[in-house]
Parts: sequence; C-alpha cells; structure tokens
Amino acid sequence: MARSPTSRILSSMPVRQALLLVAVVAAVNFLTLGGAYLKLRADLAETLQANLDRETATLDLTIPPVVLSGMVWAKAKVTDPTDSVIVYLSDTGRQVGNAMAVRDGEDLVLKPVPGETLSKAGYLKDARRLPGGVLIVAESLAPMDALRETFVTLLILSLVPTVILSLGIGVLIARQGARRVASIEHTLERLTAGDLAARVTEADGGDDDLARIGDGVNRMAAKQEGATATLRQVSSDIAHDMRTPLQRISVLLHDLDGRLPEGGEAAALAAKAREEADHAVAVFRAMLQIAQIEGGNLASTFEPLDLRDAAERVAELYQPAFEERGGALDVDLPPEPVAVMGEGHLIAQALSNLVENALRHTPDGTRLRISVDRSGPRPMLTVADDGPGIPPEERENVIRRHYRLERSRTTPGSGLGLSLVSAIAGVHGAELVLEDNAPGLRVSLVFPA
Repeated sequence: MARSPTSRILSSMPVRQALLLVAVVAAVNFLTLGGAYLKLRADLAETLQANLDRETATLDLTIPPVVLSGMVWAKAKVTDPTDSVIVYLSDTGRQVGNAMAVRDGEDLVLKPVPGETLSKAGYLKDARRLPGGVLIVAESLAPMDALRETFVTLLILSLVPTVILSLGIGVLIARQGARRVASIEHTLERLTAGDLAARVTEADGGDDDLARIGDGVNRMAAKQEGATATLRQVSSDIAHDMRTPLQRISVLLHDLDGRLPEGGEAAALAAKAREEADHAVAVFRAMLQIAQIEGGNLASTFEPLDLRDAAERVAELYQPAFEERGGALDVDLPPEPVAVMGEGHLIAQALSNLVENALRHTPDGTRLRISVDRSGPRPMLTVADDGPGIPPEERENVIRRHYRLERSRTTPGSGLGLSLVSAIAGVHGAELVLEDNAPGLRVSLVFPA
C-alpha cells in the first residue's frame, strides 16, 4: 500500500532519532532544572523560616500584654502586609496588627484590614500562645510563587527551542532521506516488475548508507540486466538458428508424406514426424517472438487505439469455433471508445492467445465472454470462461515459459501462450491478472490509466 509523504517522514529513521534525542534532552533538562528548583525551593523555605524566627526574636515575649500590644501596633504601622504580617490577638478579643486573625476551628485565618491587601500566595505562619493572648507572625510565600514561575519560564525557554530545532533538522534530513529511499523503492518495484533497465538515480557515489545501498542495487540490476540480455540473446539465436532447419525438415516431411502411399505405416510415421516438426517450429517461433517483444523498443511505435476494435475482431474470428463445440462466445463492450496507447497487432495476438487457451483447455459447451471495461480508473480487457479454471497456487506458474498444468500435458501446446501474453502486457505497461470466475478462469489485461 502506498504511503503518504507525511507518513514516510514520520516513519523515517532520522525523525525517530530526532524524536528520541528531543526526549532525552527534554528529560535531562527537566531533571536538571527540576533538581535545581527543588534545591532553591528548600533554601528559600529555610530563608523564610529564618526571617520568621528573626522577626519573632525582635519582640520581647516576656513583657506585659499591654506593652506587647503597643510594640505590635508600632511595628505593624511600618510593615507591608503583602510581605509580612504581625498580629496580636488578646484573650479579651481585642487585636492589633496589619491584618486580622479569625478563628476557623483550631486554626487562625488571616484576613485583610480595611484599606490593605494580603499576599495572594499565602503565608508561612508562626502562632505562639502567650500569657494574655496569641502572637501571629507570618512571611509571604510570594517568593515561592516567583521561583516556580521562573522555573516554568526557564523550562519553556529551554525545551521549546530545542524541540523545534531538533524536529526541524530531523524533518529536513528525513525529507532528503525519504526522497532517496523512495527512489530506491521505486527502482526495486520496477526491477521486480521486469524493468531491468531501472536504476537508482539518487545513488550519486556518496559515502553514506543510502548511497552505498543505491550503488549496490544499481550493480545488481546491471549484472541481472546483462545476464538476462545474454540469456535472451542466446535463446533468440538458438530459436533463430533452429527455426530454419526445422522448417526445412517440416517441408521435407510434407514432401515425403505426399510421396508415400496413403494408409501405410510409413505414411502414418511421416505424418507424425511432420506434426512434431510443425510443433517444434511453432515453439521456436513463439520463443523468438517473446525475445523480440521483450528486447525491442516497441513503445516508440505505440499509438492510440480502441480496445473495442480488438475485442470485436478476435470475437468474430473465434466465434464459429465455439459454436462448433456447442458453446458460445459473447462480447460485452461499452458504447464509448476505450482508448489505450499500444500496438494493435500485439494486443490482438494477446487476446487471441487467451481465447485459444480457453478453446484448448476447456470442455465442449464452454461459454466464453470477452469484455472491455472503463468504469474504473484503468482500462481493462477481460476474457472469462466457465471451464475448470486454474488453481490459485498455480496461477503464477502458468505464466512461466513451458510450464503446463498436469491435466494439460495431454493437450496440444507448448506452454508459451500465457508467457507471450505476459510479455505483451509487460511491454504495454499493463498488469496481467488471473482470477477465479466461479466457475472458470478470468484473465484481465489492466492497462495504465
């Protein structure tokens, strides 16, 4: 299944490594700043407690309540309640200070006096029970809030640029890597499809991993192309060299058959030899044609053509043969032209091979349908019968040269019919698809959009 560029980038190794690096850097920064924050917070708490103790120590707690009340009143006058609070609450309910203390169960809650405000961060309090009343001294926790805000700011300023920079660099590297990986994947797909001339264009002789892989793919493809070209040339040479003497043998056997008395053993033997020679000539002719199709630059001769014309001509040619066998050949064509780029004679030959295969390997009474479809994104030419079909595990094998099903070994043929169809499909960039027709076999040539 094809993946989108975004999924390719997100699944690429550089982006994953960048994300891992970001996670590691973020964890290190968080732990480092977190440790520093906890240490500073503990030190600040000690400082606030020390200030609280020092503030309490400035008051003489042994003096009479009236005198202590006056000292608290005087100190409260010069103390900002948002920084620190000092309150004396006498047993009679009278209190002095820069805030008010309100009992809430066992606790004393600080409230602002008219005209003043208290710290929104809360207070660190020290409430002491004295003869005649309660003395409350408190330090604002605003420095704690400021420290926490500073920590959050430092964390953001530290992590955000790191994440953006790391991901940005990772994405840039990944996009470059994804383009090169896509080139290698595309080349491998073309090589798998039989295009041995495909090469990795991103393999520029560099020294990184992808360049070495691309060079390796190109070397492998070059060797495979050379070996295949040699094999094709040898096959073509053999087919070409053997075709002429075999044709001469066939002609001589025809001549011999004509000179022998009819009905004799010698005439029957000559006829059998002639049939075998004709079969050998047909095999070599098919092998030579496959080699010419696969090795030639036929794409330069392609022109727009209507698949309906090929289907109509082949159906008209083979319809009598099916009727003689008690079957039928139907044609299903759309009203509008179905145009493809190709060579008309080759497409007609591929279609003829498919129809002849059906004639050869299906019983009498078989119905065959030739259809042309343009309802999907790609034009499709299909031949479907209701015969015995081909087992799913054998469908890839029957395209191989000279491969024949066990049940087909007693029927005429060379095992090259579907190989020739596959070669014609390949040169047209079409896909040869063999499917179950339930019952029977459905063979489709799916042309490029």
